[in-house]
Amino acid sequence: MNKITPQESKKIAKEAYIFGFPFVANYRVFMYPLISGHPLMQGAGFNQFAHNRQLFPPQTRDTTQRDTIFSLGILDLRREPVVISVPDVPEGQVYMLQMGDTSTESLPYISTLTTGNKAGNYVLVGPDFQGYLPAPRFKGVITTRGQFVIMLGRTVVFDPRDLSLAHAVQDGMQMRPLSQFLGSEPPQEVEPVDFLPWKPEAAEGLGIFDYINMALAWHPPAIYEMDTMAEFAQIGVIPGRRFTTEGLSPENVRALEDGVAEARAIINEMANEGAGELIGSWSWTIKDISRFGRDYLTRAAVSLRNIYPNAPDHAIYGSANRDQDGNPLRGTNTYKLRFEAGELPPVNWFWSVTLYDTETTAMYPNPLERYSIGNRTEDIKFDDDGSLTLTIGHAEPEDKSNWLPAPEGCFYLIIRLYGAKPEVFEGKWTPPPVRRI
Repeated sequence: MNKITPQESKKIAKEAYIFGFPFVANYRVFMYPLISGHPLMQGAGFNQFAHNRQLFPPQTRDTTQRDTIFSLGILDLRREPVVISVPDVPEGQVYMLQMGDTSTESLPYISTLTTGNKAGNYVLVGPDFQGYLPAPRFKGVITTRGQFVIMLGRTVVFDPRDLSLAHAVQDGMQMRPLSQFLGSEPPQEVEPVDFLPWKPEAAEGLGIFDYINMALAWHPPAIYEMDTMAEFAQIGVIPGRRFTTEGLSPENVRALEDGVAEARAIINEMANEGAGELIGSWSWTIKDISRFGRDYLTRAAVSLRNIYPNAPDHAIYGSANRDQDGNPLRGTNTYKLRFEAGELPPVNWFWSVTLYDTETTAMYPNPLERYSIGNRTEDIKFDDDGSLTLTIGHAEPEDKSNWLPAPEGCFYLIIRLYGAKPEVFEGKWTPPPVRRI
């Protein structure tokens, strides 16, 4: 390593942590569970689907939801392209296949909205492919500079008691290497990857750079990132290398630790504030927070709280962790969320408000087994004037029809609009404030 000052070490460590954190978030949430055989990935391997046949249990962390069932897959594009095939999907049923690289940047969708509900074959091509691609055989060709791609499929569940329609869509999906799709000889095998076991304690402090180095090797930098990578190399953040502080003075090591701590605090602060504009109680945005370009801090904050969010034309999110007066939401208080008559979320598909425990980022288990309320919720009651008022808190109200149970501690809300109508993008509709009563 070149000799650098503690001040320089701290600055570089801070920047490298912010840059690399999403790669580690992806590895923790998606890649390592598949590699290690996590139950949610049962039956999965590289270049094949793992279909989650049930809605996520409430204790699942990382701000998951119960509006859809998921289909997960990791595409290994190092050897050859991979083909995704989708079936004919019934009119009215909605599905989305979102794909992203290991930096958590989204790629183009295969979905009801973008490619329609007709059957088709789509091919994903990585940076190392140099062979022949029979493009006319595909409805779409998607290219990426990442060697691995996360495929996160969502099939909408309109009735949680009957998942058969969603299962039929999943059953018709296929994921195959290009050679298998074409019936041709596969190319030469590639070297296996030495995946690091995921240990939360190892990812604390400077240990996170070991995971960052591993993951950066799968994602060649863009031309505009070359100077940044050269700067990171000064502290040992080098793609494919094991991280070590050997050769650094104790002062520089402490500076690296300070830089990591500062970066973590900045990411947490932005994640808590949300990536959008503060409107009433809500961090609300109609901008695309699935594609980040050079905005590495937003990328890191989004990957902490809401990794791989949908593009806004598919789904728009708002988050609230404070009431209308700016005080943190706590279950020991009671709150009202009131949609005036004619002011329900304007959507083509559906909307939901889901509650999460701040400490765990999981939904709150409760006897009602109610984790969200939306336009698919049965037995909700509208007021006489046509408005809809939700009651939110830990204490059970007399009328539980519109009650969203909360833990006693801090919580936050996510509102999701799937297939939002034009008035949302035009700024004519925003969520109402969360009012403490």
